Amino acid sequence: MKTVRPLQVFAGLLLVFQLMGPPFPAHSQETLEYQGIKFRLIPGGPYVIGSPPQEPGRYVDEPQPQRVVLEPFYIAATEITNAQYARFLKATGHPPPLYWEDKNLNGPTQPVVGVTWHDATAFARWLTQVTGRPHRLPTEAQWEAAARGGLSGRSYPWGDEPPDVGGVMRANYRAGGRSLTMPVGSYPPNGFGLYDMAGNAAEWCLDPYTPQRSRGPFKPGAARLLKGGSWFSLARDLRAAARQSAPPEYTDGYIGFRVVRLVARPD
Repeated sequence: MKTVRPLQVFAGLLLVFQLMGPPFPAHSQETLEYQGIKFRLIPGGPYVIGSPPQEPGRYVDEPQPQRVVLEPFYIAATEITNAQYARFLKATGHPPPLYWEDKNLNGPTQPVVGVTWHDATAFARWLTQVTGRPHRLPTEAQWEAAARGGLSGRSYPWGDEPPDVGGVMRANYRAGGRSLTMPVGSYPPNGFGLYDMAGNAAEWCLDPYTPQRSRGPFKPGAARLLKGGSWFSLARDLRAAARQSAPPEYTDGYIGFRVVRLVARPD
């Protein structure tokens, strides 16, 4: 991760991005499908991630805005569903997650929840084996760049408006009063065509948790990052820069995941 530059430099950069609009046309990315999972291509290039001190709802562990340069990658358009996870269980004999028999959470199009970080990484390894293409959990930088959907400097995947402004719910979170997950894709996608990057299920990331983003080294049992908030979250937890953490063996009814597929480099 590059060293954070002075905040005023990023303020100018954010202003340029806002004046230019989204750097990539909405929904213009290539789509792939493997094992019933649709992937959207996230263009490579520079992204500004993190949150400025004045952002409403900001937590103290969120890094200030910083520029990262990412290689292109594919990311699942939705959180992994129970139906998709069931294929993995059937093929591998992997133990089912907590809440697998809970009728409120185990609908085929609901996101699988109750998965540990180890469960999620095992699913990604299985996808790698059956497709011959490398899959894994997204890094925090990949996840946040994808979640913003091309809207640099905005709080949420859809902009700066609260998730319930005007009586229109933009995400499944605590204010909705449902107290359970919704079928994936129940709310509008962001500018990259990704659904539920805010709310529904909190999503495991590859990175160990640190108060500031860092390359490591890390202890094997270090807490891992969760992004996006969930049906149990407050509105501030739905912001793209918001961060949660949990031990890799932890699980609960609000924790799920999505995966990325790495783009093959030319020989």
